[in-house]
Amino acid sequence: MKTVVYQYYDGETTPGNEAGRKAMESYATSIGSEYIYEQDPYWRTDLGKYSPHFGTFKPIYEDEFYEYDYLMYADTDVWPRDGVTENIFAEFAETGAEVGICEEWNAPMARKRHTIGGGINNANDMKWVEKVKEVYGKDMPLTIDGLPRVFNSGMIVWSREGMEKARKSFKKFVSYQAVMVGLPSFYHCDQPYLSAMLEVCEFNWTVMDYKWNSSVHYDPGTKGPKRDIIDLRGDKCNFVHIQMSGANNMNHDQLHTITNKPVDEWPI
Repeated sequence: MKTVVYQYYDGETTPGNEAGRKAMESYATSIGSEYIYEQDPYWRTDLGKYSPHFGTFKPIYEDEFYEYDYLMYADTDVWPRDGVTENIFAEFAETGAEVGICEEWNAPMARKRHTIGGGINNANDMKWVEKVKEVYGKDMPLTIDGLPRVFNSGMIVWSREGMEKARKSFKKFVSYQAVMVGLPSFYHCDQPYLSAMLEVCEFNWTVMDYKWNSSVHYDPGTKGPKRDIIDLRGDKCNFVHIQMSGANNMNHDQLHTITNKPVDEWPI
């Protein structure tokens, strides 16, 4: 089984970005995977302000990545915890799926209570669901409460077969964005796009265990320098997604502490 971890970053590199990618490279090496990082790949420049977000999908359209049986994409703010020995590729391979992604299980209710930066809320989630249904004829997954489920594109695992299918069947980025006119910019970007395409193109996809993309972030209902922190890591957590404003400018030691220590020991 030949595997690769792929990461990229658009724009001027930051201490947090650099530290995060090195941490993930170490994880890749520890499980016998290859690692590829690209700085400013400038893969797509025709999508305006949305162009940097769609680098997530570059491996799908580049032949060099098809030598691998499995590929994992991860944002540079996704950190492996100390001592992680589980192999994400081995776990994913057992599912037989084409794509694996983690669910933000707390997001639907949070978006119902609050508007998160950039107009992300339940009302706009529902408009997004309606647009996908109207244009593509597919129902998006809902929670038992009838809220749109949220899947995070900060960590995605692909099989080669899944990448091939995406290359052939994904709708053009620009055509998707045209469908989303009238919605805030978040809904034009990679995460809602991927969620829609997995359903529209009828992928065999699986929800990976949350231990592979466990979020820590500020409570959207609080403000100020001492905002409450939502810590969703859990005891089995392997990867921590540090979704906190200002994290890109933190250094290695700060981010390493956030990844591995209790909140009351964090240097913030």
